[in-house]
Amino acid sequence: MPATAKIGILLTALLALAGCDDQHERVIVVDCPGPDLGLDGSWFGAMEDGGGDLFTLEWHICGDSITGEFVSGFSSGLSGRLWPDGPGAWQGRFSDGTEFHLLTDPGRRHAMMVNDYFEFAVLEREAVGLPGYFFSDLDGAWSGRHARLGWSSTELWDAWLLCADGVCDSEDSSGTFATLWFDELGFDELADDYGLYRGEFVDSQDASGIAGALMSSDLLFLGTYTCPSGYRGPEDCSFGALNFD
Repeated sequence: MPATAKIGILLTALLALAGCDDQHERVIVVDCPGPDLGLDGSWFGAMEDGGGDLFTLEWHICGDSITGEFVSGFSSGLSGRLWPDGPGAWQGRFSDGTEFHLLTDPGRRHAMMVNDYFEFAVLEREAVGLPGYFFSDLDGAWSGRHARLGWSSTELWDAWLLCADGVCDSEDSSGTFATLWFDELGFDELADDYGLYRGEFVDSQDASGIAGALMSSDLLFLGTYTCPSGYRGPEDCSFGALNFD
């Protein structure tokens, strides 16, 4: 057999094998450990740490596990686990021992997270970046839930928020009313990159102190916190997970 014919046969066989390999590689089975919590996918958004610095945060969730965490694009090297703590409420723990709480909206498309170091984040499933924000994006009616996140259990109430020109009036089913004032001057170039609103609050329980909010990439979800003067950590604060109406 001529050498050229042998080469042609060998090339045909190699191409056939490559085709089989390609076909085989297209069949991908992902085996997620633990129960399906309905949270599978990549979650992305902004995070404020306890000192007020801003980062992006990305989680990869599979089953009841966080299989990867990336802060400002860099892997933290941590993994974690989630478990239910009420309707749309979750608790979790990372491999370094850090504990956190998560509140999701009814569609499980958005989430608010806070951990025991008071790193506070709003995440959106399958978001890929932050759009840049305007102070007026806060304006409008929002509804969802307020929570007190004790580290052993979560208390939840239905909640409503109405905002105009940076002033937000809040009410929840616990009977608490509050007014939150967000500072437009504090909504600087860095804050508008990340969708962070900073301000103060006073409520019907005679509490007052700092307030903050982060907005999701699609502008349709708001995570909030209010912390009274002298607070020691997130266990002394109230949190909101609210959808734009």
